[in-house]
Amino acid sequence: MTVAIYLDRLRPAGASLRAMALLLLLLAAFFISARGFSSILLLDNIRQAAPLGVVVAGQALVLMMGRLDLSVGATASMANIVLCSIFNSDMANLVPAVTATLAAGALVGLANGIMSTKLRIPAFLATLASSLIIAGLVVFFTNGSPRGAVPPAFRVITEGWLFGVAPYSALIWLVLLVALLLLVHFTMLGRKMILSGANVVAARHSGIPSDGLIILSFVLCSVLASIGGILLSAITGMASIGVGNNFTLDSIAAAVIGGALFAGGVFLPLGAMAGALILFFVQSLLYVLALPPAAKFIVQGLIIILALALANLKQERSQ
Repeated sequence: MTVAIYLDRLRPAGASLRAMALLLLLLAAFFISARGFSSILLLDNIRQAAPLGVVVAGQALVLMMGRLDLSVGATASMANIVLCSIFNSDMANLVPAVTATLAAGALVGLANGIMSTKLRIPAFLATLASSLIIAGLVVFFTNGSPRGAVPPAFRVITEGWLFGVAPYSALIWLVLLVALLLLVHFTMLGRKMILSGANVVAARHSGIPSDGLIILSFVLCSVLASIGGILLSAITGMASIGVGNNFTLDSIAAAVIGGALFAGGVFLPLGAMAGALILFFVQSLLYVLALPPAAKFIVQGLIIILALALANLKQERSQ
């Protein structure tokens, strides 16, 4: 493969550039309202947006396969409960706590993938059902009163900064995005995933194991949702039922803003990152402007409409 092909794959897509432009406009409005630019404030917001950003990356991966995962919020919440209960404020439990949390997420993704492929249940219904099951199991095992917390030393992954310059959580988010970028756009496995997402029937006729790739995307999505739950747990410091529930709709909205298509066949890590930051800075801007929480949903809806309208306009012009 030539260098030119590699460089072409690294070139940002138009949807990603539009999302970045929208993000820059939002940042300008945010800092004007905050009466001055502050790099520390910018990085601190990125640090707090990292949990959502990781979940959005997983959602974008499933959308690339032409599917939708409505269980990411419940999975992130489950990760919080599992992590905190096993940790129990003791850093000595680091390995079993993190391992069990990621394994639980992987099992959720495996179940979602099997229901979507082998049982032929529409993905949004299968993942909706799994989210309800997860929520019920969490309440059952905790009796509605979750216990446990992450030790203070573990919270460095979201509270700490590398050399005082970059938040660790932002770096974790960046590493995961780069890993997904390399997987999807620079490996044969990733190319097969894109082809399966664009046209699953044609991919099957070409001998591509599409069902296995769809299952893989769900597993990766749920593992990323668990990582998002881990980061969120490091921010909150304690177990809380439903702490990640907002991630479900927010991840879909952010992925769509970033250029993801419900029809599949597209994976834009830069756009996914921009979409997550757009949603987070919308909340920050509304807070600075002292607007009611209900305004968040209105603004999010308008941003999604704008992103889809621009995407459709671009598509019509290219035809």
